[in-house]
Amino acid sequence: METVPNKLDKVIGPIFGVLLAVIWVVLLFFVERALFSPQSLYRNPFIAWLNLGLIPFFVYAGNYLLYSRKVGGVETVRAAIILKSFLLCFLLWFLVLGAIYLGQYDVPDLIEQFGGFLMFLVVYPVWDWSATRRKPHANAGQE
Repeated sequence: METVPNKLDKVIGPIFGVLLAVIWVVLLFFVERALFSPQSLYRNPFIAWLNLGLIPFFVYAGNYLLYSRKVGGVETVRAAIILKSFLLCFLLWFLVLGAIYLGQYDVPDLIEQFGGFLMFLVVYPVWDWSATRRKPHANAGQE
């Protein structure tokens, strides 16, 4: 028997996601302290992106696990696209950081740390448009 989500699940989902993100950051903090010197933590864009990049993924994953996947329909499809977009942008930004590092380009620190989030603002709408173009959502023509 499938459970029906309620309004409490919609509130608890992001809270659960924040808890997942905090666990991720704390786990990375201890691993980074064990493997790298404290000075390299703040100057290395790869480590900064590893710390910051998956936070939105975990927050939205909590919402997806506790609410969106139970709703079904368009909301579940869009939630899955959002999760995949966050993960794709996280991985693609590592490649961009690698190109920046190997090319020895001078890029502002804010762009190095938050460029993947800006990439999400392009990837998600394109992916959602592509998914709705191939198979329109159930209520696309009704307004």
